[in-house]
Amino acid sequence: MPHSCFARMGHPLALFGELTSRRFGHLQRNQSMYYIIDTNIWIDLSRGKLACKDLMGRKGVRVVLAPMVITELVRGIVKGSESQFLRNRSMIECMARNKPEILELPKIFMFGILWKVAGGSSDVRPDHYKILMDILIQSKSFADFLKKTEERDSAWKKLGHLNSIHENVLDKELRSLDTLADQASIKALPVNMARMFKLGGLLPDPDSFETTFSAAVEFLRSSVIQVKNGAKPRKNNRGMYVDSQLFWYLADPEAVVVSDEDFSTEIRHSPQRIRIISYETFSRL
Repeated sequence: MPHSCFARMGHPLALFGELTSRRFGHLQRNQSMYYIIDTNIWIDLSRGKLACKDLMGRKGVRVVLAPMVITELVRGIVKGSESQFLRNRSMIECMARNKPEILELPKIFMFGILWKVAGGSSDVRPDHYKILMDILIQSKSFADFLKKTEERDSAWKKLGHLNSIHENVLDKELRSLDTLADQASIKALPVNMARMFKLGGLLPDPDSFETTFSAAVEFLRSSVIQVKNGAKPRKNNRGMYVDSQLFWYLADPEAVVVSDEDFSTEIRHSPQRIRIISYETFSRL
């Protein structure tokens, strides 16, 4: 795998109103909430189904960007090549409007939530994604974009191979579901995951880990059960991995995921489920 940012992205596995989510009930909104928009909604923007003003720059609505969403969208830009580049560049220009915060990768974020200190290890940080978006925005064409990513000091080399790199990552991560389905106890998932977040000789309490990341753990448990029952996500649901990565951020009580996918079957019990909302709900904020 090339030594670029894409190759180094490690993964884990006062009320102002009330909004009704069509899936999960009531979202109690406050001014400190921030909204993580899923890939499918950004794609609707690129296809002209939404305008930039529908998503960005709305008063009192703070949108942040998740790294894996940026990765997925750039992969689509690479696949779309020259013919779709100007349209796709407009989408990235919208995303960059007002300089939104870019979140840490989930594993870094999770370490901070668990231990209240900076920790975890990754060579890929939010600034790398900002640089990637800036390169794309400043490029006159798709060829120019690829040329810029190959410059000597670029952290984003081999971008033309992004699709194959990303597919290999997905294969590895989704294959781990097969391993979990074959070998692991469903009840022991929080125990095994907590072991990934040691601080010195300390381990997070597994019950606390499950409570803190309840939506993500429930989604993972549901995914493993689906595989046990014969589901083939590597063949039929490769988006499952990216979906799962967004739910770790819900450990922050101010985080809200905006997606037009319905996760009510996979996430039924977590209190965090009310902070997974549709675009329709988001549009009424």
